[in-house]
Amino acid sequence: MKFQRYILILMLALFPPGVSHASVAMTLPQYVSEILLNNHSLRAGMKNVEADYYSVLASVAPQRFSTAATANGSYVTKQQGESNVFVGSLGLRLTQRIDISGSYTLNEKQNILGYEVTRANFDSNINSLIAAAEQTWWSAVLARENMKLQKEILLQRSENHRVTMEKYNQELVPRLDIVRSEAQVVDAEATAKTAETTYLNLLAELSLMAGGLDVEPVDEELKVPAFDVTVNFEEALEYRPDVRAARLTLERAKLVKKLTAKGLSPTLDFGFQFTAWADPEAAATPNNRQAGASLTLSIPITDGKETKYRVLNTDRLIQAAESNLEALKESTRRDITVAMNNWRNAAASEQDKQRQVERAEEELRITELMYSEGMGAQIDLINAQTAYQAVRTEYLDAIRGMYVALVALRQALGEYAPDENGDWKEAVKRYGKGNDVLGELGLKTLRTNSVKQR
Repeated sequence: MKFQRYILILMLALFPPGVSHASVAMTLPQYVSEILLNNHSLRAGMKNVEADYYSVLASVAPQRFSTAATANGSYVTKQQGESNVFVGSLGLRLTQRIDISGSYTLNEKQNILGYEVTRANFDSNINSLIAAAEQTWWSAVLARENMKLQKEILLQRSENHRVTMEKYNQELVPRLDIVRSEAQVVDAEATAKTAETTYLNLLAELSLMAGGLDVEPVDEELKVPAFDVTVNFEEALEYRPDVRAARLTLERAKLVKKLTAKGLSPTLDFGFQFTAWADPEAAATPNNRQAGASLTLSIPITDGKETKYRVLNTDRLIQAAESNLEALKESTRRDITVAMNNWRNAAASEQDKQRQVERAEEELRITELMYSEGMGAQIDLINAQTAYQAVRTEYLDAIRGMYVALVALRQALGEYAPDENGDWKEAVKRYGKGNDVLGELGLKTLRTNSVKQR
């Protein structure tokens, strides 16, 4: 993809995972790095991919020689005065099934594709996890701004209540004004407490995704996000890991069908055996210090129609995989369209709410001035305060909607997932290198966009 998100080069190698319970202020890239290092669900997924990796290596074992050392002995008693006899032998046996139908190649490919499907699903989990983390991050940032706003409004209403009390003591306003201003203060206190609780709950969500590390977004100036995403549906189909997993599943299903169709294929088994010691010499076959080799050809004639029905089974699985792939393509188009619509709506709402905030601030300033000078009614002040609070809150919601829409769009494009093509030929090359499995998962080569300071 064109954009890079979250620089993680050598992060896993240089910083071992750990858990800290001290509250730490972080930037978004730092927080994402903590998730990739310490998220327990993510690490469990990594181990599942590793398990499939070794399962593929184990699946090719039948292609190699099988060796075994053999030993047997028996003690035979003889009748009619003859002496008892000990019979024993030691030997070495090698066996190998020779692939004359091409099954080994198909089986190896379908097992490797199964590994690639698991890895693609793991990449999809990364895509979803990082998107959820960034959405929660921006929700927390906006929740903190809202908490500051509500505390600011509480201070305003407390000051207005103080002014009202002075006027009441001077017998300039009735008792009703005191009741109203006090109710406004109580309402602002409750709203501020709710805003604080929402922020703390979001911090708990951030901590959960970071493996228990207590974090909070670094306190910096909030900026309106700019649209910095290149939308390309074809690239989304190429890079979205869930689409790649569906495409690999379809390819694997076709290979499984070919492999299943070979259920009645002939088999050829090679055997070699050497008897190192036998007493008496004819107690084993081959005899003492002799070797023997064999080839056994087996041609199946009938299997009770098992192969026929298994082929039909795999054929239906192919059809299901084809439909699932098409469904994911359509859902990808839907996700991109919805995210774009939500962005346009949030961007338009932000501009509208910004103008409303400017008008509400001016109205509140004039109303407060008139009330303090005894030229305005308290009900006008309360209405101005309520309108100001509502429009400021709605403005923050609009900015949050812009961030959330951008995250959803990036997720729909698969930008949070590692950059992997899922080619089984490349997987075969990786198997022969003996490198660290975690490195092979692609976490060190995540397609990382640099997070723009907002």
